[in-house]
Amino acid sequence: MNVKPEFGPSFVGCNADSPVAICTLSSPDLLDELARSPIAARVAIIGPLETENIGIEQMLTTLLERPRIRWLIVCGDESRGRYQGQALRALFESGVAPDGTIRDARSRRARLTNLAAEHVEAVRRQVRLCDLVGISEVARVADQVDRCQADDPGAFEEHVELPRVEPIVAPSRRFRLAEHDPQGFFVVLIDRAAERLLVEHYAEDGALAHRIAAGDAESMCSALIEWGLVSRLDHAAYLGRELAKAEYALRQGAPYRQDEPL
Repeated sequence: MNVKPEFGPSFVGCNADSPVAICTLSSPDLLDELARSPIAARVAIIGPLETENIGIEQMLTTLLERPRIRWLIVCGDESRGRYQGQALRALFESGVAPDGTIRDARSRRARLTNLAAEHVEAVRRQVRLCDLVGISEVARVADQVDRCQADDPGAFEEHVELPRVEPIVAPSRRFRLAEHDPQGFFVVLIDRAAERLLVEHYAEDGALAHRIAAGDAESMCSALIEWGLVSRLDHAAYLGRELAKAEYALRQGAPYRQDEPL
């Protein structure tokens, strides 16, 4: 039995010989609880499903890459408005239309544009769905794992050729601003006494134009863009990086110096 932990972009799994996978939808606490429990060593993979389109595409690809998986237990809560659990159930029940739309899905965004219908049909032949949507009790999930393992049809024997898009590897280099933003430049600071971030905005001539305070990087970025204080994409990317670093330093009590690594 292979029980070496495996970690992907958003999933965890331990037992490559297991026929069972678990999807926890939009319930990260349930995912963490299952990953720490004895269940993790008995299933092939545990992962979330946040969206009814790209998320489902990534899930189907993961299942096809692992022909040993024959059961998918879907548990936890879905996001209101996305209805990704309902979309997944509709896919297994009804498949997709020629344009990739999941038949009978409630969400209008439930459309698969990067997988062909043949891939969807292969998953429907490979995997059987166990619908525990809305259930977060670990004991209930464990009981379903037992039932699935007792009805193991063996590895899926059909060969399915998956589309491959290899990542473009960016070269390692320090990010530098190519030129000044005509709107001015910024100094990023931490106000620890008030537990907030500060940004000083200077005009091109070096005169202080604005001093802005925000409780987090997201709010600060929104304000800088909404108020038109940034006009260049590279400057916006730079500020996003620096503000994220500053917020992390503020929360962790770590030192922060602009343009220096944490």
